[in-house]
Amino acid sequence: MNDVPFRYSVPQCWYGGLYHDKSEPCKAGRPFTLAHSLRPRRCILVVHGYTGYPGEVVRPARELYALGYDVYAPRLPGHGTSGADFARTGMDDWLGLVLNAVRDLRTRYDEVFIAGHSMGGALAIIASAREGLGKTALLAPAAAPHDARLPIARLTLAGIFSRRKPVPWNNDPGYSMYYEDAPADDMHLGAEYWSWIYFRQLRDLFRLSRSAMDAAAGLTGDALLVTAGKDAIIPAGWTDALYAAIPCRKRLVPVAGATHYMLYDKDKEAEEEAVSAVVSFFGP
Repeated sequence: MNDVPFRYSVPQCWYGGLYHDKSEPCKAGRPFTLAHSLRPRRCILVVHGYTGYPGEVVRPARELYALGYDVYAPRLPGHGTSGADFARTGMDDWLGLVLNAVRDLRTRYDEVFIAGHSMGGALAIIASAREGLGKTALLAPAAAPHDARLPIARLTLAGIFSRRKPVPWNNDPGYSMYYEDAPADDMHLGAEYWSWIYFRQLRDLFRLSRSAMDAAAGLTGDALLVTAGKDAIIPAGWTDALYAAIPCRKRLVPVAGATHYMLYDKDKEAEEEAVSAVVSFFGP
């Protein structure tokens, strides 16, 4: 990371009108900007996923910067700080941040592109369709068809009696992170929200997923869809339905050996294939 000028901030105006976190982000949770000394014509907004953090997207961000783009990786409200912050946020905050970012960047660049992982992919679809972006890269996106079997009713009932419930979580050192001092923050974030189900936030994730499937019909620029053959989170049927719903010029890249966490995967060949697909898509 020493050869890349990480600036651990993004414009504060992006968070206007949204929930302001009470806790400071951990190192993995810091937003970052990679900007050239002479501003290029184009930039890329890279969006992390549900209960994720900007540190997850360092690998593609560095390579996109090397292509000549300015790259922005914001932190979604409630993420990368504490469980208390996360419990106070929802889909309006997450989508609001991405829309604010895109609209601000369009005032400063000729072209704004977007890439999103998991829920970040759902947010990217919605923002790209609304703002008419030229290129949209989707990595294991959480876009669900309306007939998907989701436990909405059960979660709603459970949420009446409790804000959250504990679930088993164990750190897996097989995933290699790329942010500064990685993986120092895994245990902190695991205790804050990976070892809990937050009922309202999970319902919001499902709502965003369905909204993204509807919004896909409004994509007008080029689209890339990278899928993971070992994805234990996003069903294959969801990505098939999403690919069919995208009306614009599109490319599907299935990575057989990848897990859902393809940007820092256990299988380094699969990770390389996924990141290379993104670089090729945004390349000249």
